[in-house]
Amino acid sequence: MLTGQVVACGYASLALGWMLPLVTLSLLFSALAVFTLFCWWRSYQAWPVTDAELFVQLCVDIVAFSAVIFFSGGANNPFISYLLVPLCISAATLPWLYTWLLGALSLGAYSLLLFFYVPLAALSPHQGHGGALNIHILGMWVNFVVSALLISYFVFKMASTLRQRESELALVRERQLQDDQLLAVASLAAGTAHELGTPLSTVEVIVEDLRDTLSDAESREDLEAIAAQISQCKAILSNLVSTARDLNSGQVSTCSVPQLIDNAVERWQVTRPECQDFKLAISSEAAELEVALDGTVVQAILNLLNNAADVSPQQVSLNATLDSDQLTITVSDRGPGLPHHADKGVVKPFVSTKGDGRGLGLFLSNATADRYGGTLYWQARDGGGSHVTLALPLERIAVKSAK
Repeated sequence: MLTGQVVACGYASLALGWMLPLVTLSLLFSALAVFTLFCWWRSYQAWPVTDAELFVQLCVDIVAFSAVIFFSGGANNPFISYLLVPLCISAATLPWLYTWLLGALSLGAYSLLLFFYVPLAALSPHQGHGGALNIHILGMWVNFVVSALLISYFVFKMASTLRQRESELALVRERQLQDDQLLAVASLAAGTAHELGTPLSTVEVIVEDLRDTLSDAESREDLEAIAAQISQCKAILSNLVSTARDLNSGQVSTCSVPQLIDNAVERWQVTRPECQDFKLAISSEAAELEVALDGTVVQAILNLLNNAADVSPQQVSLNATLDSDQLTITVSDRGPGLPHHADKGVVKPFVSTKGDGRGLGLFLSNATADRYGGTLYWQARDGGGSHVTLALPLERIAVKSAK
């Protein structure tokens, strides 16, 4: 814009012989050049350009161009329609409020330039008798008003729709990627479950043989513990197959919230005997709720409990409450918490803040929340530690109040 104005001014003065206030215009162009260089430098800085900053830059463009037009014929200048260009940029990129403010600024500048300007002899034919505005100038102004309104409304609507569509497409692509990752994890889990059956059976046979050969009480106690863990591993594999079968057929189980929580906690405590100080709290409203859920919800709760036990086995708690429109299950611990840069990556697969973590627990729990239209989010705990909350909407899970 600046280059075009300088060239046009030079051509009008040197080639056409127009009597322009070159000193004043040169000062305006110099000020605008300084501002343009500042914007160019600013665009290479690390901090992002906000909507408000771009709005201010477009306002400066309109004010600077209006000043140039003021000294070169005012509304008689045929280039005054350039005032629509910043408005188009705003309609395509900025929120609705900024666009209408720029539209008002452009329209105000045009209206003032109808009456206040430095006249040019070369543009005087557009004037009516006695210096009054003729129908041509008024027509140009009306055309500008209509164009500004159309741009402010329709261009903004189209740009907003396109941005919304791009956002929806990005969300679909992200979900498709997550589904692909879940499918890969599910395939790996199915293969692993199939392969683990044989070694577990072999270990179980060896334990039974050792029971017959070892007679001291300490050894038999250790063998009983090993046998219990083997049975638990087999139960986990059996539950994995059962859950997959139910998901494939679309079956869900109906139970009360206390039964759901007790089922998860009981399974968890078998594998986490070191968590002796576990605290469980279920609100009275949640205790009366009956829900219809598949086995992945119990597994999601187990994942959260295991994550908490890994960082603070003696200070794990679970709190189930009922909000106005969702059931929230919060697992708390006194671990180190999450780094500030990691709180947005906890639901990605194979990303873990624990040295020996596999990075799948929160990812799978978040996938379960997504399937029910819920959320999984992390919060820092006062005094250190974390609150990880699984929130499930009642409209997707509630059956009735338990009697």
